[in-house]
Amino acid sequence: GLSSLWRLFRGKKWNVLRQRVDSCSYNLDQLRLLVVTVQGLIHLLVDLVNTLPLYSLGLRLCRPYRLAAGVKFRVLEHEVGRPLRLLMQINPLPYSRVVHTYRLPSCGCHPKHSWGSLCRKLFFGELIYPWRQGGDKQD
Repeated sequence: GLSSLWRLFRGKKWNVLRQRVDSCSYNLDQLRLLVVTVQGLIHLLVDLVNTLPLYSLGLRLCRPYRLAAGVKFRVLEHEVGRPLRLLMQINPLPYSRVVHTYRLPSCGCHPKHSWGSLCRKLFFGELIYPWRQGGDKQD
């Protein structure tokens, strides 16, 4: 994927029929749309990595008894006049509850620049600008 993106910025594309790289000229709007889409995907990936509880999911995968949803007791021996022997079993927390419990809130850095607004701008032919961080300075 990265090599095809690199070829795209150099003005080349892979010709599937001839099995070779051909030159291709893209107009500015196509390149701007590609840049905005790649930038949006990178923002989504960074937001996903920042909010997913990777340590908790790894702990649940390797040592499920460390994240317990509760305990269950089972009677081993029950004789009159003797102490009751119980077996305690730990119920591991399901993966969905691990994500729900330990997930950090999303930063929501770009509430006005969503995929829906991007598609709406494309549909109505409005100008599309690259997403900017809140602290970015404009020249």
